[in-house]
Amino acid sequence: MKYFLFTFMVCLLASCGETGLETGDPNEMVDLAELRQNISLHITNDLILPAYQELSSKSALLQEAAAAFADNPNQTNLDNLRAAHQASWVCWQKTSLYYFGPIVNNGLRAGLNTYPADPNQIETNIATGNYQLGSLANQDAEGLPALDYLLNGMDEITPLADFSQERLAYINALANAIHDQVVTTEDDWNNGTFKETFTGTDATGTDVGSALGLIVNGIDLHFQRFVRDGKVAIPAGLRSAGIIDPASVEARYGRYSTELLKTSLQAYQAYFNGTSLVRNDGPSILEYLRRIDQPDLADQIDNHFTILLDKVERLDPSIAQQIETDNEALIEVFLSMQDLVAIFKSDMASVMGISITNQDNDGD
Repeated sequence: MKYFLFTFMVCLLASCGETGLETGDPNEMVDLAELRQNISLHITNDLILPAYQELSSKSALLQEAAAAFADNPNQTNLDNLRAAHQASWVCWQKTSLYYFGPIVNNGLRAGLNTYPADPNQIETNIATGNYQLGSLANQDAEGLPALDYLLNGMDEITPLADFSQERLAYINALANAIHDQVVTTEDDWNNGTFKETFTGTDATGTDVGSALGLIVNGIDLHFQRFVRDGKVAIPAGLRSAGIIDPASVEARYGRYSTELLKTSLQAYQAYFNGTSLVRNDGPSILEYLRRIDQPDLADQIDNHFTILLDKVERLDPSIAQQIETDNEALIEVFLSMQDLVAIFKSDMASVMGISITNQDNDGD
């Protein structure tokens, strides 16, 4: 009888290896598969969908402001349009990090935020009236960066007299395209099949196609390629043999690139902590790390974001200006981001049993 009980307990513990793990309380067992599903449900319902709802609302206001300016191009309407444009760009930072599923399938990042914009292509499109937004040929002439050039470029302050009917029509077309792309992607999240699969019981593992696998790989790819490199490393000259490139910054003409970087990093910290837009906490990656007996790693990630954000706070509002005056401060930001990338790719992915499938040859 004693042998039977011993054998039964060994088998029970072994069977928990796939889904359960003891916590600090030896009498408490955690169903890791259930926790992984709860994480995907919370991230979907309390982070992703509210982010898209907010972005849809902001892009609708951008569309309305562009139409009002096209109808009556006065200074008040221009100021309103610029404010709506900036609000949409800031909001995009809180949405773009969920880099899997509908956002990738719909090419939303390429359509909304390919930068730097190409002024020559934009001016050619306006002059000829012959363009197709959404095409590969026009990626550098559409989205939020193209509006940045049109609203804030041309010697920074665009005289009202320079807004011809053709120019106003192009601004209107860009704003309409942005809102249409956002609404399409939001609808795919709400009504498509991806959400059901992503939050279902069949996606509760740690394989590449699982919800957690998509989350971790999405973080790894988006953070290093579009946040670290796009916003910081390329302009600072760290991806171009030391040659600085201030013209390649985000929001080049509006001069609020640091705000966009800061918002993006804040969104990432909330992502890890499971903190929704209305500040409700729920099942998160950091909770998962603690549940698998990795509390030090969880705290390290959270603290590192806080340290990184503190460094960003010290930057000039314009990263282009920061590069010109003190590029070393921006390099410090990059190095701090590089540390986070290393943590994501090795420590975090390893202890969570996630394979990183993104191919990146930059030495991370």
